[in-house]
Amino acid sequence: MLEQLKYQNHANEVFEFGKDGIFVNISELYDYAWDVTKKNNRIASLDRSIVTRKLPITIICDTEEEGLKARNKLLEVAEKDVLAMQHGKIIIGDYYFRCFVTKSQKKNYLTTKRHMTVTLYLTSDFPYWIKETRHVVSLLADGVEGNSGGFDYPFEYAFDYLNDVANKAVINDDFAASNFRMVINGACVDPAIHVGDHLYQVYCTVNEGEYLTIDSTSKTIILTANDGTQTNVFNSRNKDSYIFEKIKSGKNAVSWSGTFAFEIIILEERSEPRWI
Repeated sequence: MLEQLKYQNHANEVFEFGKDGIFVNISELYDYAWDVTKKNNRIASLDRSIVTRKLPITIICDTEEEGLKARNKLLEVAEKDVLAMQHGKIIIGDYYFRCFVTKSQKKNYLTTKRHMTVTLYLTSDFPYWIKETRHVVSLLADGVEGNSGGFDYPFEYAFDYLNDVANKAVINDDFAASNFRMVINGACVDPAIHVGDHLYQVYCTVNEGEYLTIDSTSKTIILTANDGTQTNVFNSRNKDSYIFEKIKSGKNAVSWSGTFAFEIIILEERSEPRWI
């Protein structure tokens, strides 16, 4: 059975395997390994370093024109990430793997322009498969909760609109604590959110139309202004409560002042995408 997957670059341009004459079958995408550090003949730690995985591709097109178009598309979509130094993604179902296409080897490309075999080398400095699940809280102008229209998200993400101020919860379906992104919409001052028994707070002003992003993976806190200007407000975090604490597995009660809108994106990270 041919694998159903696609590559999406940082500009959201895609080439999809199984379409336009580009096909992939068995690959190394489901393989993984932990780096083992030893001390005194015992395992001291397990970690992940930069990895490269091979993705064998076959191009088979009906015409030479289509074959050349497919060949060029492979390069033009992937190379933009390398030149911009921004990760692309291999996507399987709900999961994505951040990577760059760092090498391409060809065979059988002289016989006909309709056919070629290629091996792409996918290199990642964060070799996990990630699934994003959004939990969104939005407020109407009068303070009554609902979909304010202020959030605009890609259709492929899951939504969980939390509609009861007094009784909210974020459910992390992963089997372990997860990284997250927390996006807080203005206007608010010194926004604070409790997830479970943990406090996430930044001492800053978020004006109307601005938003604050807390990213536990990159360990960043960024305030984005109306004109797109970004300000690093890392030093404004509440230093008495670790701002990048992962969100525990299972049901986590959520509480906040109820005066601003926000979303929590759970980042489920797996060594391999979930088998379905």
